[in-house]
Parts: sequence; structure tokens; C-alpha cells
Amino acid sequence: MSDFMHVTFLLEALKEAKRGRGYCSPNPAVGAVAVKDNQIIASAWHQGAGSPHAEQRLLSQMPSHLSDVTLYVTLEPCNHWGKTPPCVDAIVNYGINRVVYAYKDTNPVVRANDTPAYLSRHDIEVIHHPVDEINTFYNSYRHWTLTGAPWVTAKLAQSLDGKIAGKGGKRLQITNQTCAQFTHEQRHTCDVILTTASTILHDDPMLNVRLKGAEQSKPVAIIDRQLLVHPSAKVFQYAGPCHIFYDATISLPQPIENCTYHPINCDDERLNLQSVIKKLGELGYHDVWVEAGPALFNALHQEHFVNQTFIYIAPILLGPEATSGYPLPFVPLKPDSIQWHPMDDNMLLSMLWANDQLERVCLQG
Repeated sequence: MSDFMHVTFLLEALKEAKRGRGYCSPNPAVGAVAVKDNQIIASAWHQGAGSPHAEQRLLSQMPSHLSDVTLYVTLEPCNHWGKTPPCVDAIVNYGINRVVYAYKDTNPVVRANDTPAYLSRHDIEVIHHPVDEINTFYNSYRHWTLTGAPWVTAKLAQSLDGKIAGKGGKRLQITNQTCAQFTHEQRHTCDVILTTASTILHDDPMLNVRLKGAEQSKPVAIIDRQLLVHPSAKVFQYAGPCHIFYDATISLPQPIENCTYHPINCDDERLNLQSVIKKLGELGYHDVWVEAGPALFNALHQEHFVNQTFIYIAPILLGPEATSGYPLPFVPLKPDSIQWHPMDDNMLLSMLWANDQLERVCLQG
């Protein structure tokens, strides 16, 4: 089969994988399609940890032992037991003729067991066919498997003069609905939303996903050094499980329902951010979406914990008395890439930070 057809079917598998993005951690999102006579005969995606993997769901849809079937999968099929059996065994038992996968799994366990060699020993043709879009899709998974830390994406909405709120921090709607929808799309595809007690106390956000008239909850992590957030905050009604990071020297009061508490050491009256990021990785979160004020936004950048930055820019001026988004020096690293995206009458600035530097920082300690 031609390279063009391989790419075509792998991109169809990517569409499936995107359906599970943000709901699979600690597993990666995976999509698969089965092809016979150049036609897709079945498709599936991984729906979450503990549920059958994409390959297993796909094979269960198909009549038994069809001949000359090619399996296209976004990620190298797993070859070890976890909460579910190895996908390679299901592929062999079905009698798949050919497996084409786009992304070589960076999980050390998968690498050690060598999926291509295992399948080849069972007379299954194996083709590794990288696709740029799928490589990008697995950036966060790669980062997590190599460093143990999640891929952190931080956003800030500002006026042309760099202000994010009115005088005294008064909340303002700065950017447009296109940017708001983009925010909800990012919440949807992340594994956990990271915020601060200050943001909860000041704005009382729901921090859930609201798209196409439907609402979905997401895990939320709150940096609350002094345990100031009240149980009546909206986030506890609308979020999925919550993680609260607090000063390890403080005695824990009556816990809030559906919350897990994580004591963290402090550095100069601020929780150690490296410990927070490391813990989020240990919890199995690959993608962290940061929605908070300028203090956390700037601190994460200064300590090199951000992999991607989104800055929404609205064509307005708020004046010298408005709240600045950059109270501290910003951009400690040179972005690896910069892109601009029109968002109707707003602009979206996207910056990627060099992974090699970030991975070295995250691995320290």
C-alpha cells in the first residue's frame, strides 16, 4: 500500500484518538481503524484507564478472523499487562495480517518488550510510519514518559497594554467569545486544570467544560497554601476530583468532599512549584492546563515549567491603573517557536518552549 494511503488511514485513526483526549490518563489517548480492500471496516478509541484499549475495542467489533486486514493505530500497540491485557496478544489471536503505527511508544516498558519483534515472530507485517500531526499529538505523552512531569500549558488574556483586569484586580471580560470557546476546548483536552486559591476566591469560577450546550467536569488542582478556599466555592460543585496543594506545616482541617490533599514544602512563603508539578506527574496527568492570575503564570515561566504558552490579546487599552499581567520579568527562555492565530477581532499568540531545556529542568531532583 502507498505512503499516501498509510497517512490517510493513520489520520483517520488520529480522529478517533482525539475523541479520548483528556479522559485517558494515566494512559495515552489512542485511536485505531481496521482496513480491508482499502476500506475502513471498523474504528475505535481508548475511552479511559481500565477500559479496553483502542485495538481491543476495534477487534471486538469485527467478524471473527477476517483475512487480509490491516490495523492502523496512532501509537505502537502495548505489549504488557496493566489494567487490561496486552494489545499484541489480541492482534495475534485475531489473525491481523499487518499493523501500521505512527508513533513509537516512549514508555520504557513497551520499548523493552519490543512490539514489532513480537508481532513479526507471529508472521504479522509491522510498519512504523511516522506522521507529523500524530507526533505533535503525543508531545505531552512523550514529555511525561521521559521526565515524569506533565506537559504544562499556561494561558493569559490581556489588553494591548498588557493589562488583565481593572483597577484593584476588578474582573473584566477582556477577550471575545472565540477565545472563550478556545479555552473550553483546551479544558476538554487537558487531563487536569491547575489554578490558585486566589483565583477561586476572587473569581469563583466553575472550571468545567461547556461546549455545544453540554457540560463536563474535569479534575482540578488548586494551589492553596493556607487552605483558604471555602467548601461553597463553585469549583467543588462543578469539577471532577480536586487536588489541593497546601503548606506542609499547616494542620489539615475537615477535608472537603471529593478532594485529595497534598502537603508541599514552601520556598519563601510560596509552595515549591517543582514539587507541585512533580506530584501532578506522579498522579498520572500528562496535560496540565493552567488558568490562574499573573503570579502563578509568571512563576511557572520563570522556573521553566511551561511547555506551551497561549496569550490572548484584545484590541483594547485599559490604562495605567488597570492590573498588569506582568508584575515580574517575563520570558526567561527564548521560545522554540512563535505562532499568531486570528481569533475574530482578537489575536492568539502561541509560544512553544524548547523541550530539551525543559526536560533537564524537570528531571532535577
